[in-house]
Amino acid sequence: MLSAQYANVGSWIVDIIAVIAIIVSIIIFFIRKKSIHLLIIYLAVMAGYIGIIILDEYFNIPATRALAQVFVIFMVVAVGIVYQSDLKVLFFTLTKTREKNADFETSASDEELRKAVDEIIVACQSMSKTRTGALIVIAPTTVANHILETGVELGAIVSSALLEAIFNTRAPFHDGAAIVKGNKVLAAGCFLPLSQSQTVSKSLGTRHRAGIGITEESDMTTIIVSEETGIISVAKKGELRRFVTPDRLRDILHETLRISSPSRYRSISK
Repeated sequence: MLSAQYANVGSWIVDIIAVIAIIVSIIIFFIRKKSIHLLIIYLAVMAGYIGIIILDEYFNIPATRALAQVFVIFMVVAVGIVYQSDLKVLFFTLTKTREKNADFETSASDEELRKAVDEIIVACQSMSKTRTGALIVIAPTTVANHILETGVELGAIVSSALLEAIFNTRAPFHDGAAIVKGNKVLAAGCFLPLSQSQTVSKSLGTRHRAGIGITEESDMTTIIVSEETGIISVAKKGELRRFVTPDRLRDILHETLRISSPSRYRSISK
């Protein structure tokens, strides 16, 4: 009899811990996505559902409880639809066994990286003048399979001519992102998860949201050239800086790629 009571208490403890873990995970997820208002809505729904379950135990309201269950399921499905790109990122992060870009590993010297940075800056300036939309991802470490698989593998040395050709409006994959690691362009035409942050200006389009979104979940830095205005922007750690000058862009890229050079501007991450 005593062992049965202990088992019952143990199951209650496990149940409570599981519920707390789920709630904390949900809170962390919405905070990281900067969707506080949605967090409040979902916490209110959860509290209301728990309240209905308790009331049903005392007042027998099965119809209300069933309706509440349907509503909760609808809310869960809605989260899956709205944040499907983020869930896809999480799934592949948990299940990947090796990075696809391992085939393109290089030991580029600081001089080679500086040349790559200069080529990127020249390309951005040129595309800014012609108002050619561009999205360049700078990866200081590894790039997940599911990002590279959405585009076309290149593994080519970075050059301004290559980048301008990639984002030429007549190119088949100009709407996607170019992934740069070290002094090589790993892939082009890649699709990135869009930022769901409510702090992102409504005037910014899909290219900017994609550029911000990938930096919210990784250590990557993105360069965005606006097709409408030609403005060069840089996103890092979920934050977007606009009107980035060539000198400032050079310092940011040197820091991202860990190139030893004096910085004349404050880091974007500060």
